[in-house]
Amino acid sequence: MTRYDIGLLTTDVPDLVAADVDLVPLTEALTGAGLRVGTPVWHDPTIDWSRYDLVVMRCPWDYPERYPEFMAWLDRAAAHTRILNPPRLIRWNIDKRYLDDLRERGVSCVPYVFCETTAEAAAAVAKLPGRAVIKPSVSAGSRDTGLFEPGDPAAAALVTRILAAGKTVMVQPAAETVITGGENALFFYAGVYAYAVHKGPILLPGGNLVGGTYTEVITRTTPSPAEIDLGRRAVAAAAAVAGEPPLYARVDIASDNGTDPAVLEVEVFEPSYFLDVVPEATPTVVEAFRARLGQA
Repeated sequence: MTRYDIGLLTTDVPDLVAADVDLVPLTEALTGAGLRVGTPVWHDPTIDWSRYDLVVMRCPWDYPERYPEFMAWLDRAAAHTRILNPPRLIRWNIDKRYLDDLRERGVSCVPYVFCETTAEAAAAVAKLPGRAVIKPSVSAGSRDTGLFEPGDPAAAALVTRILAAGKTVMVQPAAETVITGGENALFFYAGVYAYAVHKGPILLPGGNLVGGTYTEVITRTTPSPAEIDLGRRAVAAAAAVAGEPPLYARVDIASDNGTDPAVLEVEVFEPSYFLDVVPEATPTVVEAFRARLGQA
């Protein structure tokens, strides 16, 4: 029976797997480094997880629709193999309420309010000085995320849909620099800053997406020292939760041309690395993986 050094965790939804631009180059690079690599589907009942020395999250991107099932799988699999980032960090990060911990640690974040009822959400939106962004506290790929002008009834409809799915609503003032110019995403491996990309705007008013579908426009960028410092502090907060620096972390930051940065999101669960845009970073990622296996 085959043993694997690393399992890059996937799903069996073709469109989601195809959207993972890192899976093939990362598999090839890890294999080229002499590692035995598998790409197991997280909900495949036939998999013996003890055959994997390490399982790393890649694209289990159907988890929002199968949230209880995924969390149960996480507990079961962790009893048989090492999972990175560690399950306690994934549980912390999978719900955007982790932002409360960042704020308590003095990490600047774009303002937000969590709402459990339509009345709470309506009140939160009414208090905003301008446009609102509404999303679930648990989601991936900007699903059920919308930008709305004041008074747009589509905002209330989205709130109702999110709550009907048993989720918590997150209301934020629109970060206009992000809506018009996008955001920077900074990557850290084992707590060390590695590189950054720029993510173009994706939201249009009325709950629509630029181009009609979720398509990120990713380009290289050089973040400001203030953005890197904020990213380091956000990753340090995640490290405090995990008890060690996360194997990988992406910090999405809103800023005004690099000044007054604020965290939009910290992703230590299943982020894209965008190795298709920054292929020279692949050896850095491979070495971080090997170090956690004790092979570096």
